[in-house]
Amino acid sequence: MTRYFDPHVHMYSRTTDDYEKMSIAGIEVVVQPSFWLGSPRTSVGTFIDYWEHMISFEPKRAIEYGIQHYTCISVNPKESIQRPLAFDAMEAMIEGKFLDRERVVGLGEIGYNLINDLEEEIFVEQLNFCKKQDLLAMIHLPHNNKPEAIKKMKTIFDTGKYNYNKILIDHNTEETIKETLDLGVWAGLSVYPVTKLNPKRVINIINQYGSDRVMVNSAADWGVSDPLSVPLTARDMRINSCKSKDIEKITFLNAYEFYRQSKRFDWKP
Repeated sequence: MTRYFDPHVHMYSRTTDDYEKMSIAGIEVVVQPSFWLGSPRTSVGTFIDYWEHMISFEPKRAIEYGIQHYTCISVNPKESIQRPLAFDAMEAMIEGKFLDRERVVGLGEIGYNLINDLEEEIFVEQLNFCKKQDLLAMIHLPHNNKPEAIKKMKTIFDTGKYNYNKILIDHNTEETIKETLDLGVWAGLSVYPVTKLNPKRVINIINQYGSDRVMVNSAADWGVSDPLSVPLTARDMRINSCKSKDIEKITFLNAYEFYRQSKRFDWKP
């Protein structure tokens, strides 16, 4: 039976109809990382309400269509430059023990958006918290200048003893996939119009670099995006005679192997 895992999709911004379509297409598990609201936050309370929504409400919405929903909590890169709000939100996240809640499988997204010092300060603080608490980390590569972001991340990794097996760097393209895999971390490929990849580019990447430690996601959010990107990529891979084992690994197994490292990921296929 064909089954899919979307390891990065922002269902907060999607309708319930999307859950139905995803279920029909064979998506059985999703992970929703923390994202921005579409407009600037004005208080810590907006973070708290958002995290609570993802932890308490979204799993109920998903399971009605046979989909298991997990989440990652963080102060997102796009919202990490506000001071003192970003630090206040991070304090609320830690003191409120949101990362200890049911179905919270990691800390993310963290990383860069504009690639500046303010973002890096929050990024490093959250990454070090992952190291201290032995948590999974989902890292966001920015839309622009991804090679520079990878270069900065490598410098950060070199300064601390991080568990690379528990780090996922997402939104890779042809510019960054080799560097990401060479680091020994997991690599995400987002199939998303305009700013990320399409199925053809994913196929070329897999043909060149293989399917080990690589996973495809939709990154579906407020923008022009498709929550069916994972099964649609699998379809195009079948049409192009890609190996069945590669299709299964990048659309299901690798995401499962990464997230099953979390003690709060309790689903088994």
